[in-house]
Amino acid sequence: MKPNWTEQNLSPIHWFWIALACFLPLHASAVVFDSWFLLPPKPIGDGPDYEAIGYGLSQGYGWSTSFSDPQWRSAYEGPAIADAALDYSVQLARVGPVVADTNRPPLLPLCIAAVYQCLPRGPMAFAAVRLGLAGCLSLGCAIAVAWSVALARSATQNLPRLAIPAVGIAMIAIVYSERNVRNYTTDFLTEPLALLLTQLFLAVAWVGVHKKSWSWAVGAGALFAGMVFCRGVFVLWIPLVLVWLGYLVSVTNVAQGTVPRVPNRLSAGGWLLVCWLAFALIASAWWVRNCYVLGALQPLGTKGAITLLGGYCDEALEANGEWQFAPEKALRQRLESSIELRHATPEDLIRLELAMGEMAAVQVKKWASENWQRLPSLIVQRVITEWNPYTGKALVLKLLALVGALWLLRVNRIVLIWLAGPLAINTFFVGATYSVGGRFLVPTYGPLYILAAFGMTVVLGWLADRLWASQSRVAIASGRN
Repeated sequence: MKPNWTEQNLSPIHWFWIALACFLPLHASAVVFDSWFLLPPKPIGDGPDYEAIGYGLSQGYGWSTSFSDPQWRSAYEGPAIADAALDYSVQLARVGPVVADTNRPPLLPLCIAAVYQCLPRGPMAFAAVRLGLAGCLSLGCAIAVAWSVALARSATQNLPRLAIPAVGIAMIAIVYSERNVRNYTTDFLTEPLALLLTQLFLAVAWVGVHKKSWSWAVGAGALFAGMVFCRGVFVLWIPLVLVWLGYLVSVTNVAQGTVPRVPNRLSAGGWLLVCWLAFALIASAWWVRNCYVLGALQPLGTKGAITLLGGYCDEALEANGEWQFAPEKALRQRLESSIELRHATPEDLIRLELAMGEMAAVQVKKWASENWQRLPSLIVQRVITEWNPYTGKALVLKLLALVGALWLLRVNRIVLIWLAGPLAINTFFVGATYSVGGRFLVPTYGPLYILAAFGMTVVLGWLADRLWASQSRVAIASGRN
């Protein structure tokens, strides 16, 4: 008897709980058994900056840093740190008064501050932050599993032989195989939280465009604001997400999905308007705060132009499009040499950041105009670098995702647009800005894994069909004999 490929006893909610039960022990153990579990943020990367702002929040300073505060410095200069031979010289070299920060988005520091309100800042609090990030990663991946099953149900209307349970199983197997994503839980970085919020946004938006109710529109807008609060670069997504989501809400109706009909449904335009009004209202609170702190019309803060400096420079070209810190470091040292940091006031430091942003913008424009003929090559290099590596297990994952995309192109293009849209938007802005070791790709791992899960299921289904056909021929031949 031929196997039943349409078995679907478990709902997406069931799959969520199954996946969460699988992922929580996996990601928590990866954190607990890591050598950094009880230590402060790693001395490289953005972790110490987020931790410094979180400490400022916990002390009642607001989203601020206080690098001269002895209590903040104590976590980086204690005997345990010295015995571990960790080099926090860069962090300890920074000095200055309590000064409001507009360079970093507010959500991760807020989470760190919440931990510090429950646990004294120290090894246990550092461990709790990392376990919290492991929880975010587990939740994000579990939501992706549930969404993959819901999408499979929608996609398989045209091809019922796709095994829906196999998609959920493939998703769990893929997450288990992806060691790279677990590495982001060992430091104070935004990747796990960004992955969770992005996946939540996608799932809520998917339900929302089917129901077209105002509550789901508000939820989607609020989650996109959370994405921007987690990682500022998401603000660049807004124009393309408007087009992408606008198209999907206009072509999707209740009959195309598995979401039940609701009364008082909004029109496609009305749903989109409510969604983005909710986003604007929530996000504007932070933007107004930045303008107030800087005393200038810079709602996004000063980080944008300063960071872009590392993507538009000779060093980035030599590094195959990878972002480089050297240009920002040189510019900062030049400007900081004009003031005495130990005696600088908060106003002095804010003026310094504003000057940094202005000079960085001028430098980026100058470099781009002088090297315009090299920009296409630089863009391609960034995209190639961001999607690295192209060998071994990573290559297999990408090939499976391509198979899944080609299958969806044939059977359900709407589902393909849901999954390929975030990946395409993300890749576009990596090409336009800079690549950072694949970190920009992490929040969109959900759609990538789902495409790969579809591809894996299609390949295994095809192999099973060939095996079944072969066995049937053998059985028929044996009967004749």
